[in-house]
Amino acid sequence: MAFLALATLFQGAAGHLSRTLSECQTLEQLALSHVAPEETTTLQSFDSLTQTLEQFQSLFQRLAGQEDVLGITISADAVEQVTLAALRERLTGSSEPSSQYAGDIELF
Repeated sequence: MAFLALATLFQGAAGHLSRTLSECQTLEQLALSHVAPEETTTLQSFDSLTQTLEQFQSLFQRLAGQEDVLGITISADAVEQVTLAALRERLTGSSEPSSQYAGDIELF
C-alpha cells in the first residue's frame, strides 16, 4: 500500500484549483466577448464559480502549510483511482510532466 503526505495532497489540490480558476477566467472572457452587453448578466454564474474555486484554492493552500497537517500521511488508494492522469499526478506531487498539460487531449 502506497502512502501520501496529506500536505502534498492539499498542495496538489490547491495547484490544480489555481489552474482551473485560470481556465475558468479565460472562458469567462471568451464568453463575455461573444455576448451582447445587455446580456452579460446571464454570465454571472462565472463569478460564483470563480469565487468558489478561489476560496477552495486558498483553503487547500492554507491546509498544506498547517502545522498539524505536515506530519500526517494517508493511504494513496483513493488518489490512485483518479482517472485523469494530470490531476492524479498533481495530487500526488509527481514531478513527471503530464501529456495533458502539453496540449494532448485525454479521452474518456
